[in-house]
Amino acid sequence: MAKLNKKFVLGGLFGMLLGVGVFAGTQYAMKATSSTEFCVSCHSMEIPKEEWEGSVHFSNRKGIRAECADCHIPQDSAFHYVKTKVMALKDVWNTVVVDKLPDQEAYETHRLAMAKQVWAEMKENDSATCKSCHSAEAMVLSEQSEAAQKMHKIAQETNQTCIDCHKGIVHFMPEMDVDNQEASGELSKHGGEFSPQDKTLYSLAMSNVNIADGGSIRLMPYAELTDWKASGDQVSATITGWQQAGAESILYMDLGKRIMVALLEDVPQDKMQVLRSVYDEVTASDWKEVRLQINAPKSILTANLTALNQFGHNLNETYCSGCHAAIGADHYTANQWIGVVNSMKNRTSMSADDVRTLTIYLQRNSKDKVGASH
Repeated sequence: MAKLNKKFVLGGLFGMLLGVGVFAGTQYAMKATSSTEFCVSCHSMEIPKEEWEGSVHFSNRKGIRAECADCHIPQDSAFHYVKTKVMALKDVWNTVVVDKLPDQEAYETHRLAMAKQVWAEMKENDSATCKSCHSAEAMVLSEQSEAAQKMHKIAQETNQTCIDCHKGIVHFMPEMDVDNQEASGELSKHGGEFSPQDKTLYSLAMSNVNIADGGSIRLMPYAELTDWKASGDQVSATITGWQQAGAESILYMDLGKRIMVALLEDVPQDKMQVLRSVYDEVTASDWKEVRLQINAPKSILTANLTALNQFGHNLNETYCSGCHAAIGADHYTANQWIGVVNSMKNRTSMSADDVRTLTIYLQRNSKDKVGASH
């Protein structure tokens, strides 16, 4: 019995020593593989290393340096920490066995996929690594630039996280090709998609149409046509909107809201049926609600407002999320969106048609129009 107890004690001690050794070895391995030296030791990491060394996270006026682990290994919980370490094993496999990123060309080929994966991980853990250094509660917004103040205020109001806006701070942004011609082509497939039961038709894009009494106007995307009648490949319909005194060449959707419906240009006023006149105190202008009869091709019209709104939504998500998270349409008023889009459009590759469509989509779904176009 004594010998059995002795073996049991020795076995227990050996097990404890083995456990301590395994634990210590694991801790050492975890720490060693978290060092920047280890991270950049592979040839595939030369490109991100150079990008990091040229960033504000490497060198700045305050002398604070964020190492690889500071941004890529969350310390907020054991789960996120271990998960990140386990997921990193595939990087070792891709480097040692597969050699997935042998050169610059291969790296650029995979840059977008790698970036999206990191963005998704940081989104999932609420930008835990960012918040290990940066705290929204500690920010003095009044000392930030006007643009930063505005975006941080929006972020706090809409529960956005750091990575929603702060992409490309250290590593170069990937090329994000947008095939809007294909998207526009998909949208055009809805042309002529309506039935006698549909009360309202919508224009798919800016298009020239004829006035019933002669002449022409340019319909804007989302322009609403009512009291319509189809004949062959043409539709005769009524278009209604508002004209502001001094700017009669533009037809707007609502009183005081500059959501463009059509460009009237040289249309004589006697061809417009005036429904009523109103003085608007907000714009300090006289406005007239008018009606006009037009003829338009079936192919430019649809009753599928859902498809139109999806196209506008995709424009917002695609072009307006490169520098910051896409802002919901109901964040600004219809008139505010004009200035917001105009201030941002030159930072994107949007065409004039895309800018026009995006602006009207955001205006129609703005906070003072929510529910009116659905």
